Amino acid sequence: MTPFSNKTKKSFNRRNLLVGLGAIGSLTGMGLYHSINKHDPEIMPQDISPQMIRIAYLKNEENQLLTIAQTKGFLKHYKISLDPIANIKNKTQIFDLLKTNQCDAAILSILDWLPQLLKSRSEGGKLMIGLNGGDFRLLVTHKQKIQRLMDLANLSIGIQPHSEKEKLFFSILLRRKGINPDLNVKWVELEKDELLPALLSGQIQALIGSDPFIWQILHHNNKKLFQLAGSQTGSWSQRINYVLGISNHFQQSNPLALKYLATAIRNASVWQSQHIQEASQILTDEWQKMRPEEILKMFLNENRNMAIINDNLWEQVAQYIDEFKLLGQVPNSLKSGRIAKQFCVTL
Repeated sequence: MTPFSNKTKKSFNRRNLLVGLGAIGSLTGMGLYHSINKHDPEIMPQDISPQMIRIAYLKNEENQLLTIAQTKGFLKHYKISLDPIANIKNKTQIFDLLKTNQCDAAILSILDWLPQLLKSRSEGGKLMIGLNGGDFRLLVTHKQKIQRLMDLANLSIGIQPHSEKEKLFFSILLRRKGINPDLNVKWVELEKDELLPALLSGQIQALIGSDPFIWQILHHNNKKLFQLAGSQTGSWSQRINYVLGISNHFQQSNPLALKYLATAIRNASVWQSQHIQEASQILTDEWQKMRPEEILKMFLNENRNMAIINDNLWEQVAQYIDEFKLLGQVPNSLKSGRIAKQFCVTL
């Protein structure tokens, strides 16, 4: 099977695109990708020069698709080795490494990428491929009798320090419901081990976070808590979250390596969808506090197969820019589609 062409017809708008993405997710389960563009010949391993890629990501965030790509030999097939950069403390450090050519690739949430890209206009790097769907969850207790997002108006929501992407995601959801997230909600910063006690005691009325942390809280307290909102349902179930970006220097000096890396990741995504139980076993080393069966349940509740590139990627980036307009973070006059294309690599 060959992957989808990067030249798709623009006969539908960005909102309608979400319907098509569900079909794409199904199609990718039928086989592995052999090239990025259907007109490219299949790349044979003997024709590829070995490539080491320096990559930066935050230790506590998801990068399971790369773990699978390494473990199952998809990267090795294209003679790609990854060199993770040690001691990454925050996203600001990652952006600085990209700008100064001290790393070749980075993984961050699209909600971390976009504020920086909108500020710097792709200085340092561009987005190349989606890695997975959203893993955000908002939890409340049964006893609070909170049934809708609108019920959170003038209440307190717990959040960990440095959780800008989680706050940004739920700010979008609240704003869609007519709630000003800056004026009509109180955001309470608490340390990780303080969140659940604060929720159960009524100090806060909801808490937000990302998997695997937030999934573990829900899974172990499902008689007391339930998920009120998240990124696993509705139109959000077809939206990317984590995205791999490439430094500008690496794009210019290794254009073929980008295609090999993207193909390896897309093949790993297809494999994961077809072998989800084995994938949960592979990731027990990465998430040592979770049993394989718990990881499997989390996977089944999340959105996978989001390894999108080219037109499908920039269309989604444009949608997120539109969401930023809703929050008043960028002017309405900004051409979302044009800017999104500038932020993305074309393979």
